[in-house]
Order: sequence, then C-alpha cells, then structure tokens
Amino acid sequence: MVQLLSKLERTYPSQKKRIVCGFSSDKDLSACGKSLLSTVGDPSRIHLVEAAHPRAAKLEDMLEAEPRLKGGNFDEEDRSITAQVKSGLRLAAEGGELLVICGSVFLMAEAREALGFDEPRDSQYIAEVAGANLRHGQENFADTDPEKEEKR
Repeated sequence: MVQLLSKLERTYPSQKKRIVCGFSSDKDLSACGKSLLSTVGDPSRIHLVEAAHPRAAKLEDMLEAEPRLKGGNFDEEDRSITAQVKSGLRLAAEGGELLVICGSVFLMAEAREALGFDEPRDSQYIAEVAGANLRHGQENFADTDPEKEEKR
C-alpha cells in the first residue's frame, strides 16, 4: 500500500485523489488506514469496502484499527464493492479527482465488473471444485457462456 500511494504522489503530485479500498484480514489495518489518510487528507475521500471472501477484512475491523476512517464513505447495510465504486466515480467526477481502486485482490473482480468490464468467469463446475463457491472468483479458467456450457 505504501509503495502504491508513494507512486501516486510522485506521478500525480497536485491531483486530488479519491480512493476505494478494502483489505485482507491479515494486513496491518491501522497502518493501511494511516497511509490512506496521509495521501488523501480528508477521510471523506476514502471509500471502504468489504469483499465477499472469508479472508477479507470486515468493515468494523478497518474502522476499529483506524477510527479516523469513520469519516469516510461506507455503508453498513450495503457493503457491496459496486456501491462504493459507483459512488466514488460520481464524486471523483464532480470534484475533478483521480479515482484509485486498490487493496485486496479479493475485491478486484467485483470492482472491474462495477466499472463495466465484461470478463470471462469460471464455470460453475470450476467454482465448485475450487471449494469456495464465491460470486467473484479470482482466477478465470473457463468461459461461462450458457450456450457453450450446454454443448459440453
């Protein structure tokens, strides 16, 4: 996280930034929160998300680790990544800000979907074999076009 934020500051030194982020539960959530705040300054330019994965950090844990993040954007009722990405896009456009989506790999598939990327997904069979049966798998092994599935 520190390297990414440092690179953003070097590359876009005068650009205001808005960040959508979520973390794995094994990360130092306090340090991550402090790094985000040092980059954006105002916690209202941070959107916290909780990926639908057992190893993802819970929203409550992120807020407990860095209480200043309570001034950020998050929704305890709708914890979807999609909701915060859409909110972040709208607010970044209104404020002329650079939107950065970062953090855990567990949130990236849903974030890409929210941005309109239409990517192949694992087949239902692969998802079952992988064991997690998660909506947004992190590896894409097969096309899930229903017509192609029926021919197999």
